[in-house]
Amino acid sequence: MKTLKINGSDKINKNLVNEIAGLLMEGKIVILPTGTVYGLSCKYDSRDPIDRIHEIKKRNRNHPFIILISRLDDLKKLASGISLTARRIIKKFWDIKDLKPLTLILKKNSALESFITGGSPNIAIRLAETNFLREIINVCGPIISTSATISGTKTYPKKIEGIPMEIRKHVDLIVENTASLTGIESTIIDVTGETPVLLREGAVKIIL
Repeated sequence: MKTLKINGSDKINKNLVNEIAGLLMEGKIVILPTGTVYGLSCKYDSRDPIDRIHEIKKRNRNHPFIILISRLDDLKKLASGISLTARRIIKKFWDIKDLKPLTLILKKNSALESFITGGSPNIAIRLAETNFLREIINVCGPIISTSATISGTKTYPKKIEGIPMEIRKHVDLIVENTASLTGIESTIIDVTGETPVLLREGAVKIIL
């Protein structure tokens, strides 16, 4: 399996970004370092690779994946009816220089195909924290991200060695960050209503 290495402190290599984005646009599956853990990624609207990731993770197809975006404008094509509460949280945790690993559950845009959200009327979205990921998404568009583990696993990979071989051997590319990841998943908040609901406490500690 081909592995590419990056250094989180290095200047972003545009050729590398374009190579990874090109594979994603071709329907390939890539293991990418997020700001927290290693994740399996593909284009958010590519049915076949999404099905493959469900199979690789042994995950129920009714359980949709988080979608990573690179800019707030991406919300327009993915979500609808964003409440004032949601907008306040977005401004506090996303619309800042030091982005926080926070996933928001929003009402999905009705134009999206149902397989993207596993039939749910809602959608999970996270603004990518790292410049490297945002550069990739700027080229190929939003991507899904789900921990590179078998579903039900309670630990999350912060090193390539922590990713099960049965997952590594079924992807098209592995991108390794020589800098350490936190190994703590993003916090998830449901903001489909006026009152936010904490669904998973992760890297961001929030008092609602």
